[in-house]
Amino acid sequence: MPQKPGPKGRVHWQTSEEIEDLILQIRLSKNYGPKRIKLELADFGIEIGEKAARGVIERAGLVKRQRKPKKKSTKPFYAPYPGYRLQVDTKPIAIADGSKQGRKRQQFTAIDIVSTIRYLDAKDGLSNSNSLEFIQEALEFYTAIGIEVECVQTDNHSTFTNLYVGSNKKEDHELRRVHPFTKYLISRNIEHKLSRPATPQHNGFVERSHRTDEEEFYNNPTLPSLTLIELSQAMKKWQDEYNYIRRHSSCNNLAPMEYFNKEWKDRLTHV
Repeated sequence: MPQKPGPKGRVHWQTSEEIEDLILQIRLSKNYGPKRIKLELADFGIEIGEKAARGVIERAGLVKRQRKPKKKSTKPFYAPYPGYRLQVDTKPIAIADGSKQGRKRQQFTAIDIVSTIRYLDAKDGLSNSNSLEFIQEALEFYTAIGIEVECVQTDNHSTFTNLYVGSNKKEDHELRRVHPFTKYLISRNIEHKLSRPATPQHNGFVERSHRTDEEEFYNNPTLPSLTLIELSQAMKKWQDEYNYIRRHSSCNNLAPMEYFNKEWKDRLTHV
């Protein structure tokens, strides 16, 4: 069989081995896609096409082939400006020995769904006092950067509401004591909105950000052995990286804080 024409070795237009190594390092450590890898390398003065980065990832067998589920017809959610809605949720944090005590350590998360700017903290469990302390800290954080929150959305856990505690009868719900979390928001003239029960996709922004935490923050094997104070400090550093450095496609491939300052900060004074 005649040999096919073409170069026998590497040619000038092919990606160098050094750059391929960098692409694979970013993919393995951050799980970034071709577009994000291209932007990351551009920060270091390395120009590479998205197609070339995808080729390197595919040749290394680092592409997950997933069957796409059929999309359900949904109405697009409209959020006009930062502060329109803050989604708040919790995430359990494991400890080194893997015991049930790990359930007592919780990550509390708040995310502005327009700017995707987040506020994080580690608490010693799920309690009314911890949720109240967290929302006070979070609102102070957002006010300091120029975002006035109008609505806070949570799930129906007893950490945030009394509505579904102890009974399913509507008449009983109406007689329940107002939860301290809701009461505090009312005192600040902020709406407390609850997601539909057993529908985590209604809190989709914060749920998606938790997946990013799992892939890029909790992949550090030393985290479970940290004390709660040390973990909280590490979480604040990750919060700053997420808000000030990490690019987001929903923010025009800018970091959330850069996107907010560029696109929204001056405009919010006229909202």
